[in-house]
Amino acid sequence: MNAVWLHLRSSTGRWAFFPLSVLGIAILFGRSRFWIGIWPETGAAAQVSGLFLSYFAAGMAAWTAAQGQLRGLHEQFAAAARKPFRIEVARFATTLLWLLAPYVVVAGVAFGATASTLPPGIGMYFPYMLLGIVILVLAAAWGWLVGRLLTPRLAAVCALLSWFILASVIAESTNAVRMAGPPWLEVSLTSVGLRMAATLAFAAAVCALPWRSVGHRLRLSQAVFGLAAVLGLIAAHATNVVSYREPVSKPLCVRGAIKYCLWPEHAKYVPLVKAVDARVAALPAGLTLPDRVVDYALSGSTRWLDLDTSIELEGDFPPEFDISEGSPWALARGVARAIEENVFAECKPNTVADARGHEQRRDPERRRDQFFAWLEWRLAGGGTPDYTTNAGGALQQAWATGHTIAAERSEHDQAEWATTLIGETKARFCRAG
Repeated sequence: MNAVWLHLRSSTGRWAFFPLSVLGIAILFGRSRFWIGIWPETGAAAQVSGLFLSYFAAGMAAWTAAQGQLRGLHEQFAAAARKPFRIEVARFATTLLWLLAPYVVVAGVAFGATASTLPPGIGMYFPYMLLGIVILVLAAAWGWLVGRLLTPRLAAVCALLSWFILASVIAESTNAVRMAGPPWLEVSLTSVGLRMAATLAFAAAVCALPWRSVGHRLRLSQAVFGLAAVLGLIAAHATNVVSYREPVSKPLCVRGAIKYCLWPEHAKYVPLVKAVDARVAALPAGLTLPDRVVDYALSGSTRWLDLDTSIELEGDFPPEFDISEGSPWALARGVARAIEENVFAECKPNTVADARGHEQRRDPERRRDQFFAWLEWRLAGGGTPDYTTNAGGALQQAWATGHTIAAERSEHDQAEWATTLIGETKARFCRAG
């Protein structure tokens, strides 16, 4: 313990604690703040800060590791009463503690910001937070390995740049870093624990490598341990750490003109849902509304084989909406689409086929798209959409027409326009059944 305390007091990593803590907090609040009040999003936001801190962790670890060889300390380690491996582990552990400390500060700040709102789902925060610790430990171990091979300055630069490339690869291919934490996804604590164990084993293997400056050769046992650690690290990161959740049996539901059901972790969006529902209630009379709409992935209509592969199930499922980062326009789009599909539920496009069966009659004015955009604008509360689109010109023109009608016409005129549009569309471009 005295040795660890000595290394803690003398480690160069202590000088990075304050600036890295400030940097991590700036990244936490600088990207966005929609995560406040949603536990899985809070964990993901803290973990993203950990990714940026890991770049500095790799460089700092490489610098610290290389300093020992530059100062000729390894001859002293070889002659010390303690085994060189134990000394090296102590040096690495104390450096790692100083590098983890800023991340713990950031994670604590994020935790406090969301805990103040008392939302449900606190258990979904910790797996994301631990995933950030894994990436930091792995970065430090990688930097330590580079530092064993190069001089301090060169080691720090090479470790930072090489880790930037390596982290970019593993972040995307192994879900080592999650940029967001929606409540329909969950991080497996078991898989994170497995990755942590494999990462620590890799760090131990790095510390066990012989130093060139003392003339020791790599023993067979060290080579076997190192190879096993690398293979274990690869195997652990090949496991699925993120998966889709099964729909909860008791979602958070709000009853208004329509019944809205959310993931419990989205409780902060209840006021937004109520505001949109008040606009639904103010729509012209005569529109047939869906009975129930649900949050994304809550309907049970999709069975996910993995994050990218799904199977759509047959059956009658409620329509879904998506509150992307608390956007009222995202919620309005989902509810507007559900109403539009409900209004035209018994309609199918009229088809007039030629001799080859290729020609198809469609509405050149895209009335249904105008109707949808009109609903969207009204439910979002007006203004300019907070999204961009690369949809075709005809479709964008139809949306613009709907938005203009909602923005400029009176309530009476809008009601007449909607009634006429629905009647003409059903009569001319739809057939019942």
